[in-house]
Amino acid sequence: MGRGTTRITKLPQTPRIPISIQTDPSELDLRFGQHYWPIFLLKRGLNVCWEILADVQHGSPSLLRVDHDMMDPTVADLVERWDTLYKEGRFSALNVREYWRLKVPEIYSPQPNCNCLRIIFDEELAQKMLFDPLERFMCGGDPAQIYQMVKQLDNPPSLCGRVFKNGDPTYGCRDCGMDPTCVLCADCFKNSAHSKHRYKISTSSGGGYCDCGDREAWKTDVFCDIHVKGQMVQHSQNPLEKIPTDLTERIHLIFDCILPYAKELLTYEEGFSIPKDLEIRESDREPTNLSSLYDIKDTYVTMLYNDETHTYDQVINTLERAIECSQKDAVAFATSIDREGRCIVRCSSFQQCSQTKNLMEKQTSRGGGRPLKVQVMQTYIIAHQMFASRLLTWLHNILESAQAFRLIFSDIVNKDGGSIVENIIWTDTKMWKTARVQWHRLFISGMLMDQESKKMFARTFTKHYSKMMKDFILDDHDHAVSVASLGVQLFTMPTIAHMLVSEEDVLARLLNTFLSECEKKLRDNKLALEHRSSNTSSFRRIQYILYDLKYLLGVKPEAWTDSLRRGFLHGYNLLLRLLGMMQGMDPMVRQVGTHMEYEPEWESAFNLHIKLAAVIPLVIEWAASDRIVLIKSYRLLMKSLGDLGTEATRRRYVRELLDYSVSCIEYDVSSAPVSIHLPLSRLVAGLTLHLDKYGLNYNSPEFLVKGKPSPEELMEPVLRTQVMIAQVHAGMWRRNGFSLINQIYFYHNVRCRQEMLDRDVMLLQIAATLIDSNEFLVHLMNRFNLMSWAREDYEINYLKGNDEDNMRQTVVLVEEYLQLVMTLVAERYTPGIGHIEEEDKIKKEIIQLLCIEPMPHSVLNKALPEGTNHETGMEKVIDEVADFKKSSGATKGYFELKKSYYSHYNLFFYHYTREEQSKSEVGQRARKKAAGEEECCPPPVPPPFTVPFTMIVNILQCDVFLHIIKTVLKRMSETKTQSVSESQLQKVLHLIGYALHEEERYHHNNDPYFHFTRRAQKINLLSLLEGLVGHNRTSTHKDLLAWTIRKYHAVLILSTDSAKQSQASEAVLASTSTSELATASAEKKRRADIAAQRKARIMAKMASMQQNFIKTNETFFQETPSTEQTLDILESTPMEISEQLPEDMIAIGPRQTLRAPQEITYTCILCHQEDVVCGGDGSTGRPMVLGALIQRSTVLSRNRTRHLDQPENHDPLLLPADLHWGAHTSSCGHAMHAQCWQKYFDDVLTKERRRPYRFRQNLSFDIEKLEYLCPLCEALCNTALPLLPSVTSTAASLQNQDSASPLPSISISDWLKGLHTILKYKSGDGKEEEEDNSSCSEGTWMPPSLPTVAVELISVTSPQSAEAFSVLFNNPAATTIPTFVSHTSEMMSNFAHAVYTNGLGVNPNASSRRIPLMVWDSAAYTIHTLEETQRNANRALLTSLSARQRDCLAALVKFAAYVPSCVKKKQVIESAIVRLLSILLEGGETTPAVLEWDTFSMLVTLSLGLPSIFPNIQGKATGSQQDLHLLQVCFLAHLVQLLLTYEGRNSSLEMEVVSDMNEQSDESSCSSSSDAAWLVSILAHCRELANLPPITVEDQHLLSYVKESCLPFLRCCGLFFHFLTEVPAPEELQSSVWVPESEFYCLLRYLGLAMNQLRPTFSSPALSELVNRWCCDSRVGALVGGAGSKGCVKSWVRINQLVRLPHDYSELINTVSQFPCPASSGDDSRTPTMCLVCGKMLCSQSYCCQTEFPEGSRQMVGACTYHAHHCGAGTGIFLRVRECKILLLSGRIKGCFVNPPYLDEYGETDQGLKRGNPLHLDATQYSRLHTMWLSHAIPDTIAHTMESNSSVVATEWQHL
Repeated sequence: MGRGTTRITKLPQTPRIPISIQTDPSELDLRFGQHYWPIFLLKRGLNVCWEILADVQHGSPSLLRVDHDMMDPTVADLVERWDTLYKEGRFSALNVREYWRLKVPEIYSPQPNCNCLRIIFDEELAQKMLFDPLERFMCGGDPAQIYQMVKQLDNPPSLCGRVFKNGDPTYGCRDCGMDPTCVLCADCFKNSAHSKHRYKISTSSGGGYCDCGDREAWKTDVFCDIHVKGQMVQHSQNPLEKIPTDLTERIHLIFDCILPYAKELLTYEEGFSIPKDLEIRESDREPTNLSSLYDIKDTYVTMLYNDETHTYDQVINTLERAIECSQKDAVAFATSIDREGRCIVRCSSFQQCSQTKNLMEKQTSRGGGRPLKVQVMQTYIIAHQMFASRLLTWLHNILESAQAFRLIFSDIVNKDGGSIVENIIWTDTKMWKTARVQWHRLFISGMLMDQESKKMFARTFTKHYSKMMKDFILDDHDHAVSVASLGVQLFTMPTIAHMLVSEEDVLARLLNTFLSECEKKLRDNKLALEHRSSNTSSFRRIQYILYDLKYLLGVKPEAWTDSLRRGFLHGYNLLLRLLGMMQGMDPMVRQVGTHMEYEPEWESAFNLHIKLAAVIPLVIEWAASDRIVLIKSYRLLMKSLGDLGTEATRRRYVRELLDYSVSCIEYDVSSAPVSIHLPLSRLVAGLTLHLDKYGLNYNSPEFLVKGKPSPEELMEPVLRTQVMIAQVHAGMWRRNGFSLINQIYFYHNVRCRQEMLDRDVMLLQIAATLIDSNEFLVHLMNRFNLMSWAREDYEINYLKGNDEDNMRQTVVLVEEYLQLVMTLVAERYTPGIGHIEEEDKIKKEIIQLLCIEPMPHSVLNKALPEGTNHETGMEKVIDEVADFKKSSGATKGYFELKKSYYSHYNLFFYHYTREEQSKSEVGQRARKKAAGEEECCPPPVPPPFTVPFTMIVNILQCDVFLHIIKTVLKRMSETKTQSVSESQLQKVLHLIGYALHEEERYHHNNDPYFHFTRRAQKINLLSLLEGLVGHNRTSTHKDLLAWTIRKYHAVLILSTDSAKQSQASEAVLASTSTSELATASAEKKRRADIAAQRKARIMAKMASMQQNFIKTNETFFQETPSTEQTLDILESTPMEISEQLPEDMIAIGPRQTLRAPQEITYTCILCHQEDVVCGGDGSTGRPMVLGALIQRSTVLSRNRTRHLDQPENHDPLLLPADLHWGAHTSSCGHAMHAQCWQKYFDDVLTKERRRPYRFRQNLSFDIEKLEYLCPLCEALCNTALPLLPSVTSTAASLQNQDSASPLPSISISDWLKGLHTILKYKSGDGKEEEEDNSSCSEGTWMPPSLPTVAVELISVTSPQSAEAFSVLFNNPAATTIPTFVSHTSEMMSNFAHAVYTNGLGVNPNASSRRIPLMVWDSAAYTIHTLEETQRNANRALLTSLSARQRDCLAALVKFAAYVPSCVKKKQVIESAIVRLLSILLEGGETTPAVLEWDTFSMLVTLSLGLPSIFPNIQGKATGSQQDLHLLQVCFLAHLVQLLLTYEGRNSSLEMEVVSDMNEQSDESSCSSSSDAAWLVSILAHCRELANLPPITVEDQHLLSYVKESCLPFLRCCGLFFHFLTEVPAPEELQSSVWVPESEFYCLLRYLGLAMNQLRPTFSSPALSELVNRWCCDSRVGALVGGAGSKGCVKSWVRINQLVRLPHDYSELINTVSQFPCPASSGDDSRTPTMCLVCGKMLCSQSYCCQTEFPEGSRQMVGACTYHAHHCGAGTGIFLRVRECKILLLSGRIKGCFVNPPYLDEYGETDQGLKRGNPLHLDATQYSRLHTMWLSHAIPDTIAHTMESNSSVVATEWQHL
């Protein structure tokens, strides 16, 4: 069968030539359909007729062939000569081999001193001279015609047989598959009925094939719709019978020539000669012959082989030294060696090659290690090996094409008893990786596709299994590339498996091989596995035999034969021998006095058990399916147990209790060895359950064998284990260390308990049926060492002294004893023990788990035991017992138990851990309390026992049991007794409850056997119970006690006694109930009174303390709002503010509505002291800062082809229109004093710099980049953002003064003339100044003084305009700047410098002229980001902004406004603003064109920098008329951008336009018509000026386009001026419902523009001149018409999205399954990873695709890290497709994995496809990832994840 997914083995990938050379990847990526082309196609010297390649898609096996009509004359002569010899009967393989001897070395021998990474062979010549003659002769004519003819003779295929490649998706059906290895390929699955079943998806590790059409792989629906057609055709004739005999003989000859040749060459070893007929002879030296061939003989190569011992780094370091190559070449060599299995590292003379070999072996053998395998070989031998490898691929392609070829191949391989297969199996470990894989693939395609051939191969495989596995043990290669891995293809086929068991004794062969290794590990006839021994690896490798054993036993036989019985029993007997070696292994002895010095090894034994645990149930299933086999198996088992018995186990002594004397086995668990490993005893339990099916039992005469253990001896080992675990719980083994604790944990763990704990309980239950109940309980009590405790005078005579520790241990042992008894009588949910089915058992497990808490599907499924096919059966029953609650938000969906099943809850369920038991009890008590029920968890009604186990219930009514109950209850009623506990009482009450349930069942069944109540009268049980009511020691379990008494009375009434007794019972019940109720009521009232009094006292005390506190802190409680209240007043209550302010709130311009400054108080998170940042009087407290993170970003890029390649030389004067780079600033919003922050940061810096570098890998922050975590929320930060006073406080004060006169107004035309005047009188040459040049007056543009401009302005405008222009720059509101203390100024400079270094990614330079420009760019880019984030969420501008977003943006904008005051050289600001004004107003070919501007960035820079343009004037932006004019100009520039890039009617906008027009009122319709007409005229004018062709325009469509496209610009402006001026925003900007058109007009109003129209804003003629200047630029037309990096932005409203992913995850895997590694010659990528930003596929976490970065640093980084640097400026978000994981990267040393967006039907992720449920894209989850990326939260997410998931082993994120 195909068996392609969950198996241990891994088969080769698709056909590929395995040679150890590296070539250009682009030369090898030739793919057709599902196949790689098998011959390397090299560009150099290759001229191929490409039309022939199409043959591949039609199944032609032919390699690349030139036209045979144009065949080389020598080749034609050769074929003719071979034909002649063939017709004469003299043709043989020697003729072909002689030709190969001469030609192969010429073509495939590497040249001396060649570049071993770039070895080039002439493949065209090889095809012509080597492959064409073979095909021509074999076909006896044109090969293309013959191949087509042979293929047509085949019947349509009914078996798919597609071989899986690494990473291919595979599908298994949970309903129809015979076992988990039965899988389908994607095509067959989609066209089959299984797609509607419960299926499982996984990715193949390479190898195996599709099982579609294999009747033994599927229970139903064997064929898909594709292959069912082949099934419909009758197989009438053998294909070989239809082929001419001559052709058959020719094919036979060629195949028979190729196979021995390939076998001889590929198994060649150093020191041995190749076959004589292939050697280069002395006669070849003669010049007349082949002197060039003889020269080849003197050339040698050094061949380095792969092993699994040495690491990549060791091989790389060795190569760098030995052959003196670069690290990059060494990595390429190592990658090739790992991929192919070997690689040529030197080609030279014998002396040099030997020297290289010796050097490599010497370096790798230091320290006693195993050296690398290196061989020196002649080049002509390498040539023959390469050709042999190509021949195997050629042969594989032919075999795949037609059945006839496979039949011939099978005949050849199976002749002489399969000698070729035998030879390959024997020499498998001598071959390198790729040669092995090619042979394995050849066997699959040539033999395993045919049933008979498969059987022959299976026989040969089994015959040599032992030798093969022993070779595998000594080998160091993975199991996947060993010939032993083919076992899964053979042993999982039932007919073959049964044939091998019966005819080839395969079970005995496998187990004998395994036992031969086990015997080396024996100590005292027990397995002793050492963890760190040298043989550990060999024993781990031999355990693969157990997987093959599991495959063989996977399907039990339907009909038994004598030979099958013999084969099975022979193997079974050997298995008993193995289990006997394990019986009692790793024994432990209680440590007394001192702690254990060394932890003993325990893991190896459990690993062995886990592998055998999958085999033993199958063995039991086989044995139980036949009566004869079961009897013989049971007899053999009894004999094995008898042989293990010793005199010590038979030594007895008598124990007495009550009137019973019991002969007990002498043993002390607390001092003698005890083992957890008892597989033989547990096998007895498994087989005994099936005896009743054939009318047998333990005492049947068939099982009378010598040495058969008695029931007491049978249960003794298991009982010792139980007692040891009880003693551990009692604290008696605490000195034995963690080894014992771990063993007990796994003993109970779901992975091991089926064959450990569960079998032990079964065996004890079996023993309880075979031994008298009283004796059985005494045996248990004796082993627990509780015989003295059971005596009535224990506390007086037997309790020695006052040993508290001993008493505490005894109390716990009694509890454990009662727990064990309860388990034996109550746990019946095992088929064969209780009257239940397998589904009932699963239901019980689910009920108990869901009583702990509601669980997600994955958690619940993981907690359930798996069957032999790795299925839990949960889906069959879960809907019956639980309801599924779907996932909401980030919460997984979960199952909740249905209310009707809570009554099935068993508090003492034996699979519970102590934590689970406690948690479930708390949960159930809370549930009952909420429902008003009694807070107790009574025992549930168990199912009835089956007939063989009915005697167990007698335990509940035997005398010893009643004595135990009496002892506990009596001691509980005595106040001073110490040997009793509440837990003992609880368990006794539960046992009584089970007894009452049982009596009730027997009464309903009219069975008189069980009478617990009658026997309980002997001990006056009812009186004992009633005596405990109201007792202070029973208060915890009073409800359970009351339930027990009621239940007792209820059962008593059911008894068959006289009516008088019934009446008496009723009277007793009534009186008891009444007294109970009265007592309970009085107790409840008393407690309520006490609680009320206590509450009153506490409340009075609190009130008194509160009054005292208020008096003491009177000033603190004055009416001063807190920080949060202040912020709420500022931002969150627009309705209240609007009542105090004018109706139209306007942020900028003459009509600006400023408000009085508010006092903002912050609390330092480090010292917890408060300070005021800005008061009404301008006073400030101590400097405060916010932790901030500045990161370079490409998130908003509208052109992914552009990158910031040279940040050192980049001019950040203006952000580009496509926003292909930017600096983003974020903050967590937690305030700190600047001094507190500085001290904290210095402490972090000092602490981390002391840490050794190797321990810094786990850090969530990079100390080298000055990163740190916020002390409060642990958000990632790399600088501190100063909190500064309000910018408009002075302006607001002046505006609110009654005497204040309004500032003079200036028109936009006059204002523009003023700016033109500045440009007219600017000085300097406009060249950039060097960064470190000390002079700032030379080489830059400098503006004139303000008086100079005013004088000039008077002459061109008017004195009023000149004065108004001057007032814009020198009015007090703009020039009043607070004086900052030195510490604040220092923090401002540090932050500005941090924006520069982190935003550009350059080295520090505090004097750089780019610093202020970077701050303004960062402010603009951050506002852009926030606006897009809000728009992406369909939110209004200020809706739902978080406090951290508000605080960050407010602080950043204020800081940007004060930047001119913290710059050391103000001329830098002046020069930059002059340059920017020149771009805006003058233009030119050397400046960016209008389509290359980000107009918002220009607005921010000019608004914040223009007030400081004049020398000796230090200004700040206040939202004045100048800001309004700047907004008008920049808005106009943006409109021009929109109009120039308008492309006409868009269908997506049509509906919006119609709906808008329908909703418009008359007034707005009139204004819209005016705007639309104006826009149409402007559009035509702009296109004409830009030399663009006219386009047809619909005016209303154009208007809607402009409104929609300019809204993001207006929203950015609204955010900027809102936080700059602090003018409250209108309600529309904070509405919960976002209406874009309403927001558009609201923003126009808020920004001081025209109310309902666009046209009035731009009516000035001066603005028209600007439009003319912008559009006349010759570059505008080229930008509009260009594409990619040469074009301009076309979509101004598009929000960048992550790549579109397919809905079905399997489609995604299909898409990437063919992705080749770009650096590995077309080899498949092992970890294909998709960048979710740009969609590029990468080969991640692989040496082959590592890149040196930074260049010249010798530091290698993985493909994802390197890609993230270019695509995301160091930050990346990737999807590891085959693992279904999201990888986040930030920088080179930080990263994390987060949940992927693909979820199953239960709302859960499946990282690694471990569960295999079908996955589909969850839009909500993907939207969260998109929001995280869009809001620049990836670095912060990584920091938080790394902090919470810090592991000991650091992940090397830079290598991903």
